[in-house]
Amino acid sequence: MKIKNIPLVLLLILSSPVLGSTYVYKGHIANKEITLYSDSNFINAFWVDKDDHKQIQHPLSSDCKFISSCDNVSKQTDLTLYDDTDIYIDNNTNQIKFKDSISYFKFNHIWAEQNKAPKIFNQNLMGYWFDGKKNQQYTVTLQKQFEISNKKEDEFNHLELLQSDSSDKAYFTAVLSKKKQEKIRLVGINIYAKNNHQLLQKIRNLNYSYNYFNSIELKDINFDGQLDLAIKKYPSQSRLGDNEDYYINVNGKFVATNLWGSNIYFNSKDNTATGQKDCYDYNEKQQKILTTIQSIYHYKKHQYIHMKNSCQLKNIDTNQDRQCNDNEYNNCLLKRNNIHFDNPHYIDEDNILYKNMVWYKGKMIDGYVYDDD
Repeated sequence: MKIKNIPLVLLLILSSPVLGSTYVYKGHIANKEITLYSDSNFINAFWVDKDDHKQIQHPLSSDCKFISSCDNVSKQTDLTLYDDTDIYIDNNTNQIKFKDSISYFKFNHIWAEQNKAPKIFNQNLMGYWFDGKKNQQYTVTLQKQFEISNKKEDEFNHLELLQSDSSDKAYFTAVLSKKKQEKIRLVGINIYAKNNHQLLQKIRNLNYSYNYFNSIELKDINFDGQLDLAIKKYPSQSRLGDNEDYYINVNGKFVATNLWGSNIYFNSKDNTATGQKDCYDYNEKQQKILTTIQSIYHYKKHQYIHMKNSCQLKNIDTNQDRQCNDNEYNNCLLKRNNIHFDNPHYIDEDNILYKNMVWYKGKMIDGYVYDDD
């Protein structure tokens, strides 16, 4: 096996399982400039060749996944990341197997101070890349560029993180900012051309939660064969509903729809969208009540036009339903999707705060914003 010393320009993002931080390293591998990303415990890792006009994301797996010890990464001194295409499950033994031509990164002495807690990745990561197809090993050194951290004392502005989802012609980055004593916020989305990395569009003035590599989804919401953009507002499964902000693809530009609702349902048969919010409460007889508000939109000329709202109240215990009155309608608009039971005066970030009051169990009480995502 021949060993070569080749400068590496590798942008490597590693997430510390201890700190929940995302580290960014940079270098070269042979004549390729690549970017490699990984979330906490290296569950969602992939790398991208900058000069690949398709910007294909190549998945990787940490060796800890094969020995079920990803929770103990901080106890390891080395890190190995394998090319997922060289890993398979043996159908006979149901065991993980590696191809003979497997490729991988191997980094040694990854912690700045092995015996110090909390652990911090080295400023320089040193090791090698083994190309299984060429049977070549290349010495590499990576230099840390910046860190995306949730630590209270940290702050940063407009750092970009590549997103997992992409279209044939464009890739997307989440624009992230953080102030001291606050959480990381998604403040924008940047859209780049895959063939030349030209910035095509900036979406700004967002204030959503941090979803690592999955802040966006691409889906066709107007059924024209073009992928549209959905931006996640909150962490997955932390709120009732999908809670996505939708943008329609109009000749390569993404235009805001301003659709309302915790869930949005798109109907290709009649070109409509229905935004919906469900509110659960109890009446004076302690019977469970479901209030459902729907906002109906009709699609025409690249936009969803609001047509009407409706509100239906259902007694779940008696299985009776009727149209809401004005108070019930307004109560659902003000009601929180997630109640903080220990202190009902808290209001989650996705609900309306009305004159510093919040609706709770049939009445308005003092309220203030609480975000525990």
